[in-house]
Amino acid sequence: MDQNSIAIIESLGLTPSQTKVYLSLLELGETTSGPIIEKSKLHSSVVYNSLNQLIDEGLASYIIKGKTKYFQAADPKNLISLVEDKKSKLLEIIPLLKKKHEELQSTAKIFSGWKGVFTAFNTIIEELPKGSEYLGFAAGLDEQFSKETKEFFEIYNRKRSEKKYVVKLIANETERKNILEYGFEKNQKKPEFRFVKDISFNGIIIFGDNILQVAFEDVPIAVIISSKIMAESFRKTFYSFWKIAKK
Repeated sequence: MDQNSIAIIESLGLTPSQTKVYLSLLELGETTSGPIIEKSKLHSSVVYNSLNQLIDEGLASYIIKGKTKYFQAADPKNLISLVEDKKSKLLEIIPLLKKKHEELQSTAKIFSGWKGVFTAFNTIIEELPKGSEYLGFAAGLDEQFSKETKEFFEIYNRKRSEKKYVVKLIANETERKNILEYGFEKNQKKPEFRFVKDISFNGIIIFGDNILQVAFEDVPIAVIISSKIMAESFRKTFYSFWKIAKK
C-alpha cells in the first residue's frame, strides 16, 4: 500500500505498528501470529500488543482452532467507526472548549458623550444579575454635573438599589465629606464606601467579567472591556486597596 494511504490510516489514531499489523492482516487473511510477525517485520511483543489493541478497537478478531489463535482483519469500513467515535467524543467536550475560548476573548466598547456614558452605565444594570457584586473606584461627586446628568445618576442609583447589588466603592479621602453627605433616597440600599489617600485612578467599575472606565471630561467618554482575565486582575487590585482603605 502506498505511503499516502498508510498516512491516512495513521491519522485516524492508529500507531505505525498497529497500522502495519492491520495491513498485514488484510493481505494475509486468517492467519496465526507467525506470518504477521514475518510480514510486518515487528518484534513479536509489539505484534501481540498491536493485535490486542486492534481487537479492542473492533478492527480485528480471532478464533481458536485446537489450541492455536487465528487472527483476521475486520471489514475496513470499521475504520469509519474510529472517526465517528472520535467525533462523538469531541462533540461531548466542545461546550467546555467553547467556554474556555470565550473566557479568554476580550472585547471593548467605547461610548462618547453624555448619552453614550448613560448607555454604558445602563449596560451594567441590564447585564449584571440581581444580587451580584459591584465594585468600583468612585470618580467623586462632581458639582459641575448638569441637571440632566444629576437626574440620570439619581435614577441610576435607584435602579442599582433595586437590583440589590453588593456595592463596594473606594474613593479618594478628599471626597469623604461630599460622599457621606450625598442625599441617597431613604429606601435605597446605600453603597459601602471606604476611603484612601491619593488614589491613583478613579471612575472604574468592575462587574461580572467586565470593567467600565469613565472619564468625565468636557466630552465624557466611557469604555467597557469584557475580559474575564482583566476583570479578575482589577478585582484583586480593588480588594488590595479595600484592605487598607478606611471606613
